[in-house]
Amino acid sequence: MPQPIANRVLLVGWDAADWKIIHPLLDAGRMPNLARLVERGTMGNLATLEPAMSPLLWTSIATGKTADLHGIHGFVEPDPATGGARPVASTSRKAKALWNILHQSGRRSIAVNWFGSHPAEPVAGAVVSNAFCQAGIPYGAPWPLPSGTIHPQEYSAEMAELRVHPGDLTGDDLLPFLPKLAEIDQESDARVIRFAEILAQNLSAHNAMVWLMEREAWDFATVFYDLPDHVSHLFMRYRAPRMEDVPERDFEHYRHAVDSAYCYLDILLGRLVQLAGPEAAVMVVSDHGFHSDHQRGLGGFTPDHEEPMQWHRMHGMLCMAGPGIRHDELVYGATLLDIAPTVLMLFGLPAGADMQGRVLAEAFDGEVPLDRIASWEDEPGDAGMHPPDARGDVWDSAAMMKQLVALGYLEAPAEGAEEQLKQVRTHQAFSLARVYLARKRPADALPLMEEAVAAYPDEATYRIYLAQCYYETGRMEDCRRVVEGVLERGGDWPAAQVLRANLLLAEGRTEEGLAALLAAERSQKPAQGIRLVIGQVHLHLQRWADAERAFRSTLEWDSDLPAAYAGLAQALLRQNRFDEAAEAATDALARRFDLPEAHFTLGAALVRLKRYERAEQAFETCAGLTAESDRYGAAAREWLQRLQKARGYAGVR
Repeated sequence: MPQPIANRVLLVGWDAADWKIIHPLLDAGRMPNLARLVERGTMGNLATLEPAMSPLLWTSIATGKTADLHGIHGFVEPDPATGGARPVASTSRKAKALWNILHQSGRRSIAVNWFGSHPAEPVAGAVVSNAFCQAGIPYGAPWPLPSGTIHPQEYSAEMAELRVHPGDLTGDDLLPFLPKLAEIDQESDARVIRFAEILAQNLSAHNAMVWLMEREAWDFATVFYDLPDHVSHLFMRYRAPRMEDVPERDFEHYRHAVDSAYCYLDILLGRLVQLAGPEAAVMVVSDHGFHSDHQRGLGGFTPDHEEPMQWHRMHGMLCMAGPGIRHDELVYGATLLDIAPTVLMLFGLPAGADMQGRVLAEAFDGEVPLDRIASWEDEPGDAGMHPPDARGDVWDSAAMMKQLVALGYLEAPAEGAEEQLKQVRTHQAFSLARVYLARKRPADALPLMEEAVAAYPDEATYRIYLAQCYYETGRMEDCRRVVEGVLERGGDWPAAQVLRANLLLAEGRTEEGLAALLAAERSQKPAQGIRLVIGQVHLHLQRWADAERAFRSTLEWDSDLPAAYAGLAQALLRQNRFDEAAEAATDALARRFDLPEAHFTLGAALVRLKRYERAEQAFETCAGLTAESDRYGAAAREWLQRLQKARGYAGVR
């Protein structure tokens, strides 16, 4: 095996942390610990996955695999003991997490508060499951730790004292976040109590992490904080500038909470970096971002209520610093799936070929090993995992479930175990179907969405995704039937309107389809991606200038949409503006590397610019990302043959 680049790696997870919020705080000197990491390391955006649900995403970060491979499909799962629901368990994960792989490789890990980590796995080192932080009991009542919360078990009694109950927090503890706390009527306003619960949970996780880092020998240490996500869901609408529908009084009471939470996380980060030592590689990552500007709360999918994921931005954050890592540099095109391969590389270990991400080699000085093995799942030996039937105590997760319901991530549990089980299984099927759709496997998604609609036929969200499955599998009449049924029931459903327009386009009624899209754009709540679709229609109609205007309009709304840059690149290429096309394609890949169409357009523009060697690289990457039957992949392979033939006969470079 290659020599490790770092003897220690600290991975810090900040749920929903976003550079758009962080950058002004860095500029103001309010996050000095993160600023020092940025100055001596590498930073960049981290593209998320669909659906942007934290249990799926954080498990993807830890395993390097999407949810169809790692097996975690939601916040909750069926509970075989009660027949109802329980928080998703470590025994349901089908893939080895980083701490399992490192255990198998003779290294010691500390893992604290990760989603789906209960019961704690018996790896070399220590694991504190996500049951540790949940109070769920009145202040002053007995607060036992469920069995399986901590490995090794002998730490349990002492570590139980490290937990913080919301009732432990005083007004002085909350004032840095809510400076006008004295003006808030807590009898009628539950937001202060909810914030105290969130803060207490994160303090409990931090206390456990520090206690273990001070006492345990470790090579890899990781901790998960959900403070940015939960505080943002609670208070982002009150952050400046004031939204039109926010009362002035609420704005004054809660406007500082989000920024103060980020600054507090920075203080906690400083302690972890100090304990890790100067020779440790440090990575701070988030699973997705959080809208903090004009896009706050504008998801455009549901007309009648706000979905929590409408607030999620499709780019999280990444910061890396330590041995061998470039100083004050940017990394482009990273995704959540790149974190696990990069951590393994830091230890001199190969990623599995079934890990879907890449090593972020450009973040390091010099060449780094990029070896792969077939799969860590097939490597023999103890990996510190539980057998599937292992279980700790069924921990009292009522407080956690209530919090997830309040945030909108879960429906309120139905009465009776049977109906709860139906809810959970349907939600899991829906989540997995969305994973398949994102991975362009609509045929696999279709039976799951049919199952969800059969269970809850009046749920319009399920029906719209079912229509999308029908559309992407070529069942146009079924798609039309479902879409028309949704629209006949009333409501301003932009997603259904877009699907109806796509049906017209698929029938060759292009002008009618475009007119329907333009009408949908003028609706009360236009879908965020509708301008993007309009641009793609103009590309289909070969209206290159109109396509360019549509994509530029999209980017004025959201300057981080990779697909908009990719579409703009195609429009510019068709107008023979090759330098601009190459720049737009590069901008797309800087935000998401796994876009074959952007690689192809970049290659085509570079050929016209006579930069043949770089064009070959772009076509090779496009071909590597696509199947033989993919139109971009086929065209890229054809270009590669032409370029290689030209080079062979004429020495073209």
